[in-house]
Amino acid sequence: MKSNEEMIAGRQLYPANNSGFSNLDKSVTVGHKVNILHVILGLVLVILVSLFMTGFGYQPWWVLGLIILVGIFITLPTCFSGYWQINKNGITVLSYSSNDVMKLMQLLHIKKIYTKSYLFENITKAEITYRKKVRISPIDFNPDFFKLNLTVNNKVIQLELGNIQAKDLVEIVVIFNTHGVAVYDRQQIIGLLEENKSLFNHFHNGKWASL
Repeated sequence: MKSNEEMIAGRQLYPANNSGFSNLDKSVTVGHKVNILHVILGLVLVILVSLFMTGFGYQPWWVLGLIILVGIFITLPTCFSGYWQINKNGITVLSYSSNDVMKLMQLLHIKKIYTKSYLFENITKAEITYRKKVRISPIDFNPDFFKLNLTVNNKVIQLELGNIQAKDLVEIVVIFNTHGVAVYDRQQIIGLLEENKSLFNHFHNGKWASL
C-alpha cells in the first residue's frame, strides 16, 4: 500500500491545507439547473410529436390522449435530472422525486425540489471514482459510474460527476482542500481529464463492457 507521500507525489491524493476559503463568491455547479422555460418547451414538443404520430387527427382522440399522457408524465420527466453545487459553506444537493407525476410537478415549480446540504465541517474525506457499467445489451447506452464519494458523519454520500470539465473538478478539489478536506484520486482521473483523454476509452481499453 502506498504511503500518503507517495500518493501525493503521484497525484492520487490532494491533502487538506486548512488555509480557509479566499473567494467567498466562488462556487461550482455540477449538472444543469432546470429552467421552467425548457420544461414548457418540452411539453409543447411532446404534444407536437404526439400529433405527428397520430396523423394530426387521423387516429381516434383517445389514442392521441394516451400518447400525450405517456409523453408528459413518463417520457418528459426522464429528460431532466438533479444537480449539486459546492460553495463557501459546503455541498447542496438538489434532486427530484422518483415518482414521475411528482417530478413533473417539481419541474413546473408546483412542488418544491428536494434539497439536502452537507457542511464542510461534517465531511471527513472525498474520493473521485470511476467504475465501468457492465452492459447486458448492446443498446444499453447508459453512462458508467463517475462519482464523487463523500464521507459525511461516517456515511458515504455519492454525487454524480457526469461530464464535468477538468478545470471544474480541480476547482472543487481546491475548495475541499482549503476547507480541510482531503481528496483521493487513486485512478488519477484529474490528470486524464487535463490531458483531454476520454475516461470511457481509458477504462474500457477501447472495448464495450458487456457480460
